[in-house]
Amino acid sequence: MDPKEQFDRQAKYYANSPTFSLGLSLELLSKLIKGKKFSKGLDIGTGSGFTAFEISKNCSNVDAIDISTGMLNEAKRIKKERGIKNVNFKIGYAEELDYEDESFDLITCRTSAHHFKDIKKALNEISRVIKNDGSIYIIDTITSDQKELNNWHQKIELIRDKSHIKNYSLMEWRNFFEDSGLDLHETHQTRVNMELEDWMERSGTISSDKKIIRNEYGEANNKIKEFFGIEKINDDFKFYWPVGLFYLKKY
Repeated sequence: MDPKEQFDRQAKYYANSPTFSLGLSLELLSKLIKGKKFSKGLDIGTGSGFTAFEISKNCSNVDAIDISTGMLNEAKRIKKERGIKNVNFKIGYAEELDYEDESFDLITCRTSAHHFKDIKKALNEISRVIKNDGSIYIIDTITSDQKELNNWHQKIELIRDKSHIKNYSLMEWRNFFEDSGLDLHETHQTRVNMELEDWMERSGTISSDKKIIRNEYGEANNKIKEFFGIEKINDDFKFYWPVGLFYLKKY
């Protein structure tokens, strides 16, 4: 499925989700940029705009881009409700950033890179438009280097959301950064805590696929359950995906 179609259809669910409006990764980003001032920021794959709103506290101006009109409409609604003046939303693609070289001194990308069709091209574009002394914060769900855990994670994600491309391991991310001319200064790990039914509802997973996923969670072996924190709670499951936050500069 085209990610644009997926997120246009489910925009209101994401806009109302505490996972995106709050969450441990957003709290961590806020702490890392606290007290810092930037002239111009860019938030890539902004969705409902929550990361853009957070960095707008530290930036004179923020451009925020997404491929989904539905998500951007939700972001504009929330912007108006919050009275935020220094964020500009528009359609944009990570692989083809419509900006001049060295346009930004802060770039963020939170929980969207696993939908990018060409992650290497997206990182090359980020490297192109960041200023030489600029800061980059990329945050995304990550997976294990172990084949069994990696394969299970990718399988579940693709059943739940057909627009999913791939979650990457820490090793894969490090290789991507090196190839793109980006210097990895800091790596932080956190997690996104979820409940299965809510997670599937947010993406509009069809009933037959929900049943398959529930069975996968119920029959997961101890290694998978331990790594992803899977626990049965009444008729549902709680679990988490690992999250990596990467602080980067240009070489």
